[in-house]
Amino acid sequence: MSRAGIIPGSTGERVVALVIVLTTALFLSLTFGEVSAFARQSAGRGPYFFPRIVLIGLVLAECFLLWSAFARGENEERRPVTWKFAGLVLATAGYCALIPWAGFLIASALYGLAVPLLLGRRDVILLAVVSLVYSVALWMLFERVFLIILPASPFDIGF
Repeated sequence: MSRAGIIPGSTGERVVALVIVLTTALFLSLTFGEVSAFARQSAGRGPYFFPRIVLIGLVLAECFLLWSAFARGENEERRPVTWKFAGLVLATAGYCALIPWAGFLIASALYGLAVPLLLGRRDVILLAVVSLVYSVALWMLFERVFLIILPASPFDIGF
């Protein structure tokens, strides 16, 4: 009798993995189009260059997805889809919806706190500190190094 879940190495998982990789490769290829005057003036940094960095990182990470999908046989034991996974998907959707309303920094700090809690971590004070420090560092990296202006908070608190 079969349980509900994802079958590692199944044809469906392989097709999904290939679609994800091909979609990312398509997006990456689209970043090599005409370069704007702004990108030329900012020495290749800025909002026109950052998607390329993210997409290259995604392609590298997706190599592991492909390995996972193709390295195992069809007869492997099934893995059930867990509530943690569903919670992470909902948290990510909530994060995307919260960014325009609360700004990048506040939304990222809340998301950085929610994800470890969903995965079972219970040291809330440490998680809050790490989430806040990481979010501020990421915000400063985008704003100061990559010259990408991130969505600000509508509460007039400066970020």
